[in-house]
Amino acid sequence: MFGEYVRKLREDGHLESAMNDRILKTSISVLEAFNDVCNNRSLARDNPILNYEESLLIFNHVTASIRFIKKLEASIKTKAAVALDKTKNINNDDFNFM
Repeated sequence: MFGEYVRKLREDGHLESAMNDRILKTSISVLEAFNDVCNNRSLARDNPILNYEESLLIFNHVTASIRFIKKLEASIKTKAAVALDKTKNINNDDFNFM
């Protein structure tokens, strides 16, 4: 599902650089592996906990991806709202005869 999301972002022109596209594509496998770490190497279950340094790397990578996606989605929504507002103003101008 995430792969389809990245493809849609690229097709709609929301990713300006090939590097962002590549980072998001590699994040697919990172997120898949995150499930294993979360289920088998965290306090979520009674298992041995992953060491601090590796945990921090995983946490930072996953949260950086989430932050980027949230900011990107907010930007997309803002652009859509501005475009909608412009459309409404154009349509309202059609009814102003004076």
